[in-house]
Amino acid sequence: MKIKEMILLHENFLTDFGFQLEPKKLLYSKPFGQGKQIIFFHHTHFNDSTYFEYHLGVRFDQVESIIHKFLPTLGDYKDRSITLVETMDTIDSAMPRRYFLENDLEINPVIQKVEDFMVKLGFPWMDNFSKGKKLERFFNEDPDKNILTQNFTYRSSRGITLAKLYNPSEYKEVRDTYLAKMEEMQVTPFTVACFLNLLDYLDNL
Repeated sequence: MKIKEMILLHENFLTDFGFQLEPKKLLYSKPFGQGKQIIFFHHTHFNDSTYFEYHLGVRFDQVESIIHKFLPTLGDYKDRSITLVETMDTIDSAMPRRYFLENDLEINPVIQKVEDFMVKLGFPWMDNFSKGKKLERFFNEDPDKNILTQNFTYRSSRGITLAKLYNPSEYKEVRDTYLAKMEEMQVTPFTVACFLNLLDYLDNL
């Protein structure tokens, strides 16, 4: 089965929960007040088999708009970037990171398992992190915590912007924490300059 056909197998289910297919991007999205929830897919063909992977994300439009003023963004990435993305196994350790499909008979059980996961854990996870204060705490409660889908440049930019917008009383403390972390990690002067320019913007926001 082609990748597009497999993605379309979820359409009726996801439409019932308010998601719409974006056909050109082959992803599903659902708007909320500050942005949108996103479900998208990665796939890799290997001989006659396919590795198929689900990703869940939330995009805060204002956060992405601000950080990409100061990051070296290619093309239209700022319009497609997602504030937080996770794979199913990071949300539920009982789920696999990806599925290995050798024939079409294996597809329906996968669809069923994934849709059960979405109802029980996937949709609640997205709803939880569609709240700005919850997402801010996820980024900033422990700046040493690794977020697998973010390099430090993006993670620090998003973290400090979320703090300014959703936790302003701790903004200066978070700001100092990231600056100290940059010094400790000895990041490049370019990365520091981008971050300082972002801070100057946020300080005056």
